Amino acid sequence: MNKFLTIVILGLIALGGCSSHRETALFYPWCWENAKHAREYLGEYRHVLVARVDEYNWEDLGPRQLTPHHYKATVIATYKGDWKVSERISFVHYVDSPAPTTPTTNGPSGDLVYVFTNEHTKNEIGLLTGEWGTFREDKAPGLEFLFPVRSRKP
Repeated sequence: MNKFLTIVILGLIALGGCSSHRETALFYPWCWENAKHAREYLGEYRHVLVARVDEYNWEDLGPRQLTPHHYKATVIATYKGDWKVSERISFVHYVDSPAPTTPTTNGPSGDLVYVFTNEHTKNEIGLLTGEWGTFREDKAPGLEFLFPVRSRKP
């Protein structure tokens, strides 16, 4: 019986370890340690969504000025908040570099981006670094773990 008890205890320890490794794998693409860390970070935002970039452009404000990078997108997945799939979202992100001059910098890209915000508006939303970025397939499982029942499929 002691051998059986030892096997059961070792099995439970192993399962606990697997859970920890699973969380690490889920949140690694986001640079979050685990679900607790992710919830703390995302708890700052009312809306967590994924959008498809339909249009973007750079605005050149001249030397020694922050450069606005404007986006217009369509929501394709909502993980938290009340943005609806197919709603339009506009946002701007300012960068500390000149606007690109190549003709490929304007127009539709079809890229997927994640957006973390407290606003739900038709007006352009200002987003800081970390509040938006390129969305990759390996990031979806972490959000689905945290927010399991919503309209989505990026």
